[in-house]
Amino acid sequence: MPRFARLVAAVLVLSLGSLALSSTAAADDVSAAQRRAAGEFLTAAAAGDAQALAFALHPAELERLRSSVLQQLRDEDARGMSTLRARLFGEAQPLADIERLTSINFFRALARRLQWQARPYEELSGLVAVRDGNLVHVLVRGRQPRGLGKTEVVEVVSLLAYGKEWKAALPLELAAQLEDVIAGRRPVDNFGTSAGAGSGSAASAAAGSGAAASGSGAAGAPPRTERNTPQILALLDTAEKSLVDGRCDTYYREHLSPELRRTLGARTVDTLISACTRSMGNRELLVAALRIVRRTAPVYEAAGNRAVYDVSAQGLPYDRFVLERIDGRWYIGE
Repeated sequence: MPRFARLVAAVLVLSLGSLALSSTAAADDVSAAQRRAAGEFLTAAAAGDAQALAFALHPAELERLRSSVLQQLRDEDARGMSTLRARLFGEAQPLADIERLTSINFFRALARRLQWQARPYEELSGLVAVRDGNLVHVLVRGRQPRGLGKTEVVEVVSLLAYGKEWKAALPLELAAQLEDVIAGRRPVDNFGTSAGAGSGSAASAAAGSGAAASGSGAAGAPPRTERNTPQILALLDTAEKSLVDGRCDTYYREHLSPELRRTLGARTVDTLISACTRSMGNRELLVAALRIVRRTAPVYEAAGNRAVYDVSAQGLPYDRFVLERIDGRWYIGE
């Protein structure tokens, strides 16, 4: 091993704390498979793609994370509480739905609460691999793409054996951030649009939940963000009461905007009413959306006749909820 690589290995071992005293710690050259695994992880992190990042992580790490968090959620639910569930998945997400998530989708949902930064690299060269029990901490030097700077950056990626290949372990920084969110030591943040389920179109969002997703704000003067007006609160109250009383027909035919109902078509509206009537879970999701909107300040557009709400990271299957005023009356939809 070159002298420089041995020096770097010694520094890395010291920085890992307990490894400095461990007789099992050993520095080796980075194999091609380890370099590939480190590159896969760093590429996914740089792209901000939570799904790609999940595929770069070791499946056992994903399942360990899922099992640990689910147990905490179940313990909380047994006590009749939902604080942790709201912090991690949004209060509108039922525990039963969370339990059905695969380990990949479970991580994607959690990733909306985490943040990390990584640079894109055109080429990686391995420096040294330090063994730490069943982990191998790989030190690589990354060369940035042309135009992004000449400085070569050193990165550390922890790996686990995956057959004859390697996969990344859950980074300790992300694990620490997750602990902070669970403990309420920091507000939840959105990882980004690629990590979420996506807001979809107005029609598809309405078909899934009775609400509509909106596009970008209108051009011209900047939109105004204000509290809900008494008229909007009245709409939300009456719409919620319709759902609580099981009157799905009233919810869809009286509280959705006439334009949205025309866009969906009579047959689709009938299907939505039928699904709402049959499913308590469907009605609970709609009620949760209305309650979230009630306490959220909207962005007013179209001369104050359109109210757009950011409901991302709330456990809803869409990121925006839209109300519109027609002939002086507020409706759900667009």
